[in-house]
Amino acid sequence: MRRVFKIAATVAAIQLLMNISAMAQTAPKILLIAREPLNPGAEAEYDRIESETAVLAAKLGCPHPYLALQPLSGAKDEVWWLNGFASQDELNSVGEAYKTNEAWNAALTKNQKRKEPVTGKTMEQLADLEPHADSEPWAMGRARYVVVASDPAAHVSGSIVFKGRNGTRYEVLMANAREEAERVARETNFVVLEVVPRWSFPAKEWVDGNPEMWKAASK
Repeated sequence: MRRVFKIAATVAAIQLLMNISAMAQTAPKILLIAREPLNPGAEAEYDRIESETAVLAAKLGCPHPYLALQPLSGAKDEVWWLNGFASQDELNSVGEAYKTNEAWNAALTKNQKRKEPVTGKTMEQLADLEPHADSEPWAMGRARYVVVASDPAAHVSGSIVFKGRNGTRYEVLMANAREEAERVARETNFVVLEVVPRWSFPAKEWVDGNPEMWKAASK
């Protein structure tokens, strides 16, 4: 009976997460997940650098949107970065565009050098979409909170599933309210992440889908 109750609570929490149908996008075929550890006491300098980088991304024409997130649970001394791609061809073309945009590439390289004293080695992972009939809408950049589980013991109903090219399975859900995200995380051991707009370079549809969240970053 206790197990049944726990499953029911998890399903109810997931249903609460999914009040985002108006924000729905097509889930990317490929998700680039990067996790960047922060050194102790580095938060203020890191904030300065990434806030400047986001401004330069808009000014110099960064060729692809990216999303920065900070954990609210689990290992909090790191920053997650998410980039979604519709295909391997798009991923390859974005890589080439980074190389050919000399002004942006130079600015990014400079700021990455500035970050070296305040960060550890970034761990990057490409993960491919595994379609599930019960997956809920994808709302990257529009929902304020993202919850992620790595290699959960069982598939979580409603989650968007990506299989990392190193074998890790990621199950992703999105939420508009922190209490909704934390409720699911409490039941399923997800990591709760909050979008950091001032470090991100948003796609137009992200801003259109949640202008309130992106308003502060645009000032």
